[in-house]
Amino acid sequence: MEQAADRAPSSGRRWPAWAAAAAVFVVALAFQVARIPALEHDVVWAEDGAIFLLGALQDPAGSILAPYAGYQHLLPRLLAGAVVALAPLASYAAVVFWASAIVAALVCAATIPLARWAVPWLPARMALGVVPVVVPLIAPEIIGNLADLHTFMLWLGVWIALSMPTSRLESWLVAVAAFVAAMTEVQLLLMLPVLLLRIHLRRRLLWPVIGGFLLGLGGQALSWLLAPRGGYDGVPIGIPDVVVGWLSNVVMPTLQPTEQGIREAFAAQGPIAAAPILAVFTIAALVVIVWGSWRARIAGAVVLLASASSFGGSLLASPIEQFQYASFRGDDWLTAIVDLRYGGAAGMLLAAIVPIAASVSVERLRGRWLAVAKPVLALGLAAFVGAMAWQSPDTGSHRIGVEPWSVQVDRQAAACEGGDAPEDLLIAPYNRALVLDCPSIVGEP
Repeated sequence: MEQAADRAPSSGRRWPAWAAAAAVFVVALAFQVARIPALEHDVVWAEDGAIFLLGALQDPAGSILAPYAGYQHLLPRLLAGAVVALAPLASYAAVVFWASAIVAALVCAATIPLARWAVPWLPARMALGVVPVVVPLIAPEIIGNLADLHTFMLWLGVWIALSMPTSRLESWLVAVAAFVAAMTEVQLLLMLPVLLLRIHLRRRLLWPVIGGFLLGLGGQALSWLLAPRGGYDGVPIGIPDVVVGWLSNVVMPTLQPTEQGIREAFAAQGPIAAAPILAVFTIAALVVIVWGSWRARIAGAVVLLASASSFGGSLLASPIEQFQYASFRGDDWLTAIVDLRYGGAAGMLLAAIVPIAASVSVERLRGRWLAVAKPVLALGLAAFVGAMAWQSPDTGSHRIGVEPWSVQVDRQAAACEGGDAPEDLLIAPYNRALVLDCPSIVGEP
C-alpha cells in the first residue's frame, strides 16, 4: 500500500508527491542550466560527437544497438538519432545539452515515486531527488551530455530495483524505464542480487519490472562478451587502491570539491584527511542500521555498496597507473587524479544515505520529539544539499575554451558550399578533433 506521506489528508490522492516531483524536476533542470555557462551549452562533448553523432549520421538504424567500450548505450544513441533527424546539424550541441538536462531532471523527479517504498518521508525524498545534479563532481563532465547519461541511469536503476509499483500502469512504465536504464548502464549488473531477493516478495506488479531489468542486463552481458572493453594499461589495481581512490574521489569531493584542496589535504595527511567528511556519512549509515526498518536497511546497504562497487568496478575495468592510489605518498598526491567522473556516480549514491537516515529518524521518533525533529531534519537536509550545490561551481567545467559548435558548423558549411574541403570540428574536452564530410555538414543525402 502506498505510504501515507504520498497522500493528501482528505482525498487520498497522490497530488502532494507528484507536486513534489514536479518541483524537483524544475529545480534540477534550472540548476543544470545555471551551472553550465550559456556559451558552453553549444559545445559537443566527446562521445556525443565521435561516437553517437557519427553513428546517427552514418548508420541511423544499425548504430542503435552497436556496442561501444564493451557495453550498450541505448538511450544516448536513441537521443542522438532523434536530434540528427529533427534538428539542423548546427543545433546539435545545444539540443543535446537540453535533452540531456531534461532526462537528468526527469530522473530526479522519478526518484520521488520510486523511493517511496524505502524512504516514506516526502521531504527526505525531495532532498534525495536533487542529489543527482548537485553532487559537485557531476558538473565538470556529466551534466548536459549524452555520453554520461549512463551515470543518471545508474541512479535510476538503483531506485527502480528498490521500488514497489502500486498499479499495473506504473509497473509497466517502470519496466520500460528499467530496460532503458539497464541497456544504457552496464554497472546495473550490481542490482542482480537485489532483484533476486525481491522475487521472494511474490508481488505480481514487480514481475514486469524485474523482466525489463533482466532483459536489459542480458543485452549488456552479450555486448561485453562479443565486444569486450580494452585499450588500458593492464596494471594491477587492488582493493587498497579502490578504498583510497574512493576516499579521494568520492567521499572528499562531496563537501570539499576543489582539486587543489583535496590534493594538498591528502599530501599533508594522507587518506585520513577524508575522515571528517566520512564521519557524516558514517553517522547517517549507523542511524539507518540501528533505527531503520528492514526496508530502510536494505536501501541503505544497496546505495553504500553500489557507491563502493561502481567506483571500484570502474577502476578495475580501466586499469591505468594513475589509479594505483594506495601507492601514493606525500607529494605524489599533488598531481593525482581526484576529479574522476566515476566519483560523481559513486558520490550520488553515497550522498543518498543522508536523506535515508533523515526518513528513518522521522519514522522512529514520536510525540514532542517528532514535532521538533521534523523541521530540524528538513533544515539539515536543505543545508546538506545546499552545501553541495553551493560548492559545485568550484569544480569548474571541462568545456571551457572550445569554440561554439554552431559557429564551427556554419563556417564549415560556407566552406563546403564554396568548394573548399572542410576542416576539423573541435569538441570538448581539450579541443578534440571531429571530422565530418561536406554532405554531412550541409545536410545532403
